[in-house]
Amino acid sequence: MIAILAALAAYPLPALSAGQGAASAYPLACAYFRRDLDQYAHCARREGGMVRVAPAHAARMHFERGLAELRVPGIGCLWVRRDGLALPVFTLDNGPDPFAQGLVRHWREGKVAFSDRRLRLVLATPYDWAFPFNARGEALVCEGCRSDGREPGSMVGGRWGLIDRTGRLVMPLQDGEAAHRHFFGWR
Repeated sequence: MIAILAALAAYPLPALSAGQGAASAYPLACAYFRRDLDQYAHCARREGGMVRVAPAHAARMHFERGLAELRVPGIGCLWVRRDGLALPVFTLDNGPDPFAQGLVRHWREGKVAFSDRRLRLVLATPYDWAFPFNARGEALVCEGCRSDGREPGSMVGGRWGLIDRTGRLVMPLQDGEAAHRHFFGWR
C-alpha cells in the first residue's frame, strides 16, 4: 500500500482546465465577442457591481485598446480589462455600449452612470436614462421616463434635459420634445 501511495505521489497530476475546479470560484458562463460566440462554463463571477473573469479566460480574450467585449447570460454585455475586471454596461446592437467622449454608460444603484476606459466611475447621475455624450460634451438625460417595451425600445415620458461631463444641468429638465430638438439638432 505504501509503495502504491509513493508511486502516486511521484506521478504528476494534470493541470486543471479553466472549467475544472473553477465551478465554485467562477460560477457564471460567458461568451467572447470578436473571437467566437461559443459559451464557456465557469468563466466569471460577480464582485459587487462588477464582474471578475477567470484568468484562463481573460488570457484567451481579444483586447483592443486595453479592453475586450464579453457577454454573460443574466448580466448582459460587459467591457473587460486585461486583469479580468469587467463592467456590465448598456447593450447596443447586441454588443456592449461603445465609449463616447471616453465614457461608457452603465447602471449604478438603478440610475445611469458613466465610467472611463479604465472602468473607473467618473459620473453617477440621478437620472433614469441618458444618451451618450455628444461632441459638445453634453448628454441628454431624463427623469421619470420609461421604456416603451418594444424591441428595439424607446424611452417615453418624463422630463428631459442636458448635462455636461461633470453632471451639471446645462439645459433644465423640461418636456421631451424641446430637449430632443436641441440635442439632436432638429429644427
